[in-house]
Amino acid sequence: MDSVEISQNAAATLDMGAEANLFDSGNGRPPIDDRQRTILAVGDLHGDYFRLLRYLREMDFLLPGTISWNPKADRVDLIFIGDYVDWRGEPLEAPFEQSTYNAIEGPRKILELIVSLQEDLARLRRYNSDFDSRFFPLLGNHDLMMIDAAKVTNYLSAEFLENTVLTTKIYPMLRAQLAAKGLNGQQVEEVMGFLNWWIQGGEGTAAGYGGLEKWAQIMHDGAAQYLADNLYLAVVVNNRLFSHSVPDNPEYWQPLADLAAMPESSYQALRESFIWGRKVWGYDYQSGTRTSQFNEDEMRRLLKGFECTSCVIGHTPLSRDTDYVTAYDGRVINIDVHGCPGSKAFVETYTPTPCSIQAPLRSEVVARSNAECLVM
Repeated sequence: MDSVEISQNAAATLDMGAEANLFDSGNGRPPIDDRQRTILAVGDLHGDYFRLLRYLREMDFLLPGTISWNPKADRVDLIFIGDYVDWRGEPLEAPFEQSTYNAIEGPRKILELIVSLQEDLARLRRYNSDFDSRFFPLLGNHDLMMIDAAKVTNYLSAEFLENTVLTTKIYPMLRAQLAAKGLNGQQVEEVMGFLNWWIQGGEGTAAGYGGLEKWAQIMHDGAAQYLADNLYLAVVVNNRLFSHSVPDNPEYWQPLADLAAMPESSYQALRESFIWGRKVWGYDYQSGTRTSQFNEDEMRRLLKGFECTSCVIGHTPLSRDTDYVTAYDGRVINIDVHGCPGSKAFVETYTPTPCSIQAPLRSEVVARSNAECLVM
């Protein structure tokens, strides 16, 4: 099988109770098994499907010649850092035997592989109670931009999007047209967000599905909701925080279990801070201007708040080297190396301790819903 469809029924194939069994309800920590584990953390992909396959195959995590999980790859923590979609012309890995590979298909294939891996791991866990590999696909800002852009398919047709929204270059005129069509203020802003996503790589992502109309249909039929329900904001593994970025706002420097218990009304701002923050690199993400980086005291408070010793993040490519970047005396590791064929993933082995792993962060409403789809 080369791919699977993301659909509203995808959840039905997964083990709905598996996550509750992995993390105990008392402290959000998994039962301790002191056998050594392996972490593979993959940075921003932006459609680089064959780079992802290389990482998985180099570690023998896939059965040879397939994209199915290798049952021998046990006690693995697989972490994807987000930004699976929106290729914008950066160099991609494409093996010689895949010379006919169409680059715009990469984002779709990556999303399909995420679903496939979730299903594989759930199935292996059902058949073998001792099997203990885990998968933490995280949310990136581009993934969220696509999910939010898909909201407009609930009230605007692909034809209207193509013939009006994407062709009207004077934005005040477009806003007036949308208001005249009966859209409320929130919907107008969602359409403008759709435009921003389209410009930032969304056009290529939609092309990978066969065009805007087919992409809109798939998103509307359940793919957008599936992704919203199944991508985490952060997880702590081996005392390292893995997230797309780290929040600029010190209000969110808290243990993941405490953040998960925040009111749902606060979740949108929390999510925005985790996927957009750039103060760690000295940028204001809202204005794009330079600002002060975290000082030593702020970095200590951040790590103490998250109950971790370091952060592994993406979101901001800092070089065009194939190796990831370390900063803050090794306490921040940036694995966003997209656009660099041959680049490295983050790999390490560790022995679990009572505090080395925290339950992953996600919306409490989603976590309690019947649409639970994650395999843990």
